[in-house]
Amino acid sequence: MYRLRKAGAVAAVTAVMALALSGCAPAAPAEEVKLSFLTYTSPNVTKETWEKAVADIEAENPNIKIELLYTPDLDRQGYAKQLLASGQLPDILWDVPLTDFVDAGALLPYEASDFEGLNIPAGFNAVDGKQYSLANGTFIYPGVFYNPDAFDAAGVGVPTTFDELVDAAAAIKANGKTPFLLSSGSDTWSTEFLLNALVCTDVLGSNPDWLIQRKADKVSFSDPEFVKAVNKFVELRDAGSFNSDALSINYSQANAAWATGDYAMWPMGGWGGGVKSDVFTPGVFSMPTDDGTPILPTVIGPSLYISATTAHPEEARKVAVALAGLTSLQEVQMKNDAQFPVIDGITPPEGTTQATLDGLKLYEDKSIKQVYGFPNTLSGDDMAPSGWTGEYDKAIQALIGGGSSADFVKALDDAWATLSK
Repeated sequence: MYRLRKAGAVAAVTAVMALALSGCAPAAPAEEVKLSFLTYTSPNVTKETWEKAVADIEAENPNIKIELLYTPDLDRQGYAKQLLASGQLPDILWDVPLTDFVDAGALLPYEASDFEGLNIPAGFNAVDGKQYSLANGTFIYPGVFYNPDAFDAAGVGVPTTFDELVDAAAAIKANGKTPFLLSSGSDTWSTEFLLNALVCTDVLGSNPDWLIQRKADKVSFSDPEFVKAVNKFVELRDAGSFNSDALSINYSQANAAWATGDYAMWPMGGWGGGVKSDVFTPGVFSMPTDDGTPILPTVIGPSLYISATTAHPEEARKVAVALAGLTSLQEVQMKNDAQFPVIDGITPPEGTTQATLDGLKLYEDKSIKQVYGFPNTLSGDDMAPSGWTGEYDKAIQALIGGGSSADFVKALDDAWATLSK
C-alpha cells in the first residue's frame, strides 16, 4: 500500500509540474504581418513624418511591419486610380476618389467603434450607410493667407467686405506688389481656391445645401447666386490682381513664391498656413462677404482607406485606426500642415505658425458661421459626379486665361450633365 501511495504521489507531482511548465512556456510569437501603406509627401509633410508615425505603431504592434509607399506627386487620387486600374492597390491608402472606389468594390468599410474618440461628424463620407473614410484632421477650406507687411505698406487693413477686398487689392497693386498668388501647372487642383472661397461666401453662406440641391437638379451653375461669385473672380482678374504665371506654376512653386514676400494674398486650403517665410509672418482671414458677416469654410481632411484586396483586413483596419488617433502625428500635422486635430487634448506644439494659430482662433470662434467647403460634401452620397472636379479645374484655368463667366458656368453644367449619365 505504501509503495502504491508513493508511486501515485510521484505521478501526481509529475503531472502538476508538467502543467506548470506548459503554462510558463512562452507563447508562440504572433505571425508577422506585412502591410503596405500609400501616402504622400509635400513641402510641409515629409517622409520623416510618416516614418516616425509608422515606427510608433510598429512599436505597439511588434508583429506588424508597414512598408511605406509614396505617390509620385500631390495628385493622390489620380495615382490611386492608376493603381486601381492596374490591380496594384496597397493595403492602406491615404486619399482616394471615394465614389469611383466604392463603385469598383475596392474598399472595406470601417466599423462604428473605429470612430470612437474622434471628433468626426456622424455619417462622414458615408455611401449607402457605410463609412469607408477615416480622417485624422480638419482644415479651413479655403482661407485667404495674407502678408501683413504688404497690407501695411499699401495703407490698408484686413478687409471685412468684398468691396474692401477689391480696394485693398488695387492699393497693393499700386504700391508695386502682386495682390493675389494663384497656381495651377501640374497641380491643377491648386487652381480652385480663390473661386472656392467666393462660392463659399456668396452661395453656401446663404444655402449650405446648394451642392446637394445641384445633385438633385434643383439648382444649376447658371443660377444668379453662383454667377455672382464667378463675376467677382472675373472682376479681380480684369483688375490685374493675379500673378502673370498663375497657369504655369505648380503648388510647390507657389509655396516657394509665397515665402518670398512678393505677394499680398494667397487663397489656399488650410495647409497653406504651414508655409513659413524668413521675410514676413503670414496671417489668414476668411473671404469677406458683401455685408461683412463672417463665414468660414472648413472640411474634414483627406482620409485613410482600406483596400478590399488586402490579405490582412483586421490588421489593416487596426493600423488605420491607430494612424487616425496617433497624437504624435496630429501634433506634427498641426505644426507643419496647419491641420486641426480630431482628438481632444492636443495643444499647438512649439513652432506652430502664426497663420495656423490665427486659423485655429477663427475655427474655434462659435460666433462665425461655418460651411462645408466647396466643392466638397459631408456625405459621400452627395458628392459631385466622378470626374467633375477635374472639369471644374479645367474651366477655372480657362477663366484665368480670359474666359467669360457665361462660358464658365455653361461648361460646369454641361460637364455635370454628361458625367451624371
